[in-house]
Amino acid sequence: MTLAEILAKKAAKTGESQPAVSGLKITPDSEKVALAASIKESLDACAPKVKPPAPRELGAMTPGERIPMDHPKEGAPRSEWEWFDSMHSFKSEMGIVIEPEGHHAWVAVQAFQNKPPILLYRLPVLNRKRSEADPF
Repeated sequence: MTLAEILAKKAAKTGESQPAVSGLKITPDSEKVALAASIKESLDACAPKVKPPAPRELGAMTPGERIPMDHPKEGAPRSEWEWFDSMHSFKSEMGIVIEPEGHHAWVAVQAFQNKPPILLYRLPVLNRKRSEADPF
């Protein structure tokens, strides 16, 4: 039974006429909309509040870390552009370059296939060959 029907019955019992309400008309559709809104409001109130993720730049490893995206100035040396391209390379473009003697290796990035890699950090090789029989 809708609110409009209840009010009509009450008015019929008491002999009063229903007061005219300007602009507000209670219909079954409006009652459904009101019920849906109240249900949504109660569900929203009970739902766990999830904090939206903080905006991050593409290369940031943790929230708050910022990798500068400032491009080198016009007329900057080629090395600055190569370094900029390397800083924003993909993980798949990183690798290890072992020195010819085999005692040290470099963490390197190769942003373009046809260019030599840029050596970033030198590390000692810990698992050097001990004999010709040992491939590692």
